[in-house]
Amino acid sequence: MRITKEEVAQAVRDWVGAFNRRDLAACVIDAEGVGYGYRTIGARDMSSLGIEGNTRLLGDFFARCDSFRTTLEQVETAVTGEDLGLAWGVFVEDFQEKGRPPERARVRFSQVMRKTADGWKILLFHRDIQPFGEDGRYPRELTTIQTPSQTSDAREKKHT
Repeated sequence: MRITKEEVAQAVRDWVGAFNRRDLAACVIDAEGVGYGYRTIGARDMSSLGIEGNTRLLGDFFARCDSFRTTLEQVETAVTGEDLGLAWGVFVEDFQEKGRPPERARVRFSQVMRKTADGWKILLFHRDIQPFGEDGRYPRELTTIQTPSQTSDAREKKHT
């Protein structure tokens, strides 16, 4: 079953659509993935929670939200072998948890995907969540390589 780059891109678009519909069964394809992101510092082993645990975790998040919308800005793909695909790009999350101000995050992502008889499985993923600056771009301090002394100087200026 040889996959195509377009099939990988469509799987990503379908996944984003499932999030916007709050379709837990379609969203939890990530349950076998291991990687970084999702607003955590360390690696997250999605397989350690299983389908039920990941469904509960995501269901709890959706229940806390008054609104949630993901917009796919860019998706690029590559394929290798018969069934492995790589997808990367950018999506924007706009959501509001009950009793909290609205949030927006621009997320750079990459993921290794495998197509099986049961559907798509995400094997490895990375999510790099960055806030928008006031001008709609990443804040300069997040995109500019700085030496350790420049970083500490910037922090001191911020606190004075």
